[in-house]
Amino acid sequence: MRKIILLFISFTIFNLLFSLNVDSFFKSVELVNTKEKTVSFYFTNDSESKINIHISPFLENSSFEVSYPSEISLLPYETKKADFLVKGSKISQGTYILAFSVTADDNLPMDSEVAKIKFPIIIKIVDINTSNIQISLDMYCDTLVLSTKDKLGTFFPVQLSNNSNLEVDVWGTFSLYKLSDELNDEQLIFQKSLFKDQSINLLPHTNQEGNIFIEKYLTPEEYKIRAEIYYGYKNYFQGKYVYEKEFKISEDLYKERNIVNINTDPDQIYIKVPKEMSPREYITTPVEFSLDVVNNDFLDMNVFFDFEFEESEQSFYNRKTNDKYLSIIPKELSITKYQELETKLIADYRRSNLVELTGEYYTNLTIIGESNEGTTTIQSKINVPVTIDFGDNVYNSESKVYIEENNILNDFYNNIIISFEIENTGNSSVHYDIHIKKWNSITNSQVGDTIIVKPKQKLLPEQTNEFTKKLVTELGVDKILIAVVTRKGTASNEIIKVDNYSLNIDR
Repeated sequence: MRKIILLFISFTIFNLLFSLNVDSFFKSVELVNTKEKTVSFYFTNDSESKINIHISPFLENSSFEVSYPSEISLLPYETKKADFLVKGSKISQGTYILAFSVTADDNLPMDSEVAKIKFPIIIKIVDINTSNIQISLDMYCDTLVLSTKDKLGTFFPVQLSNNSNLEVDVWGTFSLYKLSDELNDEQLIFQKSLFKDQSINLLPHTNQEGNIFIEKYLTPEEYKIRAEIYYGYKNYFQGKYVYEKEFKISEDLYKERNIVNINTDPDQIYIKVPKEMSPREYITTPVEFSLDVVNNDFLDMNVFFDFEFEESEQSFYNRKTNDKYLSIIPKELSITKYQELETKLIADYRRSNLVELTGEYYTNLTIIGESNEGTTTIQSKINVPVTIDFGDNVYNSESKVYIEENNILNDFYNNIIISFEIENTGNSSVHYDIHIKKWNSITNSQVGDTIIVKPKQKLLPEQTNEFTKKLVTELGVDKILIAVVTRKGTASNEIIKVDNYSLNIDR
């Protein structure tokens, strides 16, 4: 919400007057064991005429007293500082938002709708008394959900609640134990970090919902969840909250399921076939690739392997490898519950015409897991993409980008439909992503953040992706700058080509 407000403010100022500049519309201040601090905003007049600024309260809080100048006059190209003296009280501990309305006019004899602008400036106050911090954090775990779609496993819906006045960063661990009545014991069967990459931020009196995912299907038994949640704000304080819950998985949960939980590691196969020129011809040697097949189910299963090409996968059609050069050893497996076994894919192209094989070729390794539960046979079928690389790779793409529609919504906004066509014209896979910038030619600057469309989208040889992107542009945005960035499919960080487009917007 804050980003939306600030973005609108920026558009309003630069596109209506092109004259008033503010160093920031949002600032924060920390009152740590103190009750008084100054927050400064800098206003700059970039025009040739005088500007008058009027400041008034927009969103107040009775716990704080704020002193600030109500009026500021700016001569042409002048910069002035506006100091906001923030004073807290004994009961103000917490995180609060104060907003002030700024009205500016340039004294020109123009219509008031054009000659005046109004926007807010915002101050976030974090008031901390380190000797008396009270944080109330709650967690709730709802009934687990069994996934029977693409991502097989068990979801635990959770909700975190910050019931205090202070914003907090939250992180921790989630553990799952199997309970045993006979031994009166707890067996740890799963553990993962919560918010592993980074902590999440919980604002005062807010909730955040999410899911904790376990790849396995759990045996119908009794379990216990234990979550250790740590929370804090920067280096000023840290606390710990522990959540525990016991539950039972009944056999009814799996009563109507029709698939078993099977997976592979990795989920795709890439094989580089070496080619060496002998005195008469190219020669090669067989290549092995190890694939782990994982039974994430509490049922034993039989696993069958084959190579399969679905006619709907037209992108494979002209570069489908001949499966007679591929073999799986063993071709069948019996895997007990929660077991992982290794199989080998062997690519042997010694009897092929290696001269004609350049770039990448493709197929699918089909894996079928099957188990009998009572009188019912249940199974799952997964496809593991296989890429065979013979070298002499050509990485290239061609793109077409143009404005398909330009509809004026009102005096301030246009609705733009941009058409994209990206084609892989090489013999090997590529990744592409699209960067879009809204541009103002008068200020020669970008408006808003860069928009990234289809990040790391894979494109096979001879494959073409066509799609459109809807974009709302503000008054003052007269160009759209677009970069189509193409990278190697086997090294997605290596850029091989950038196509740049500059699209003019007419009003």
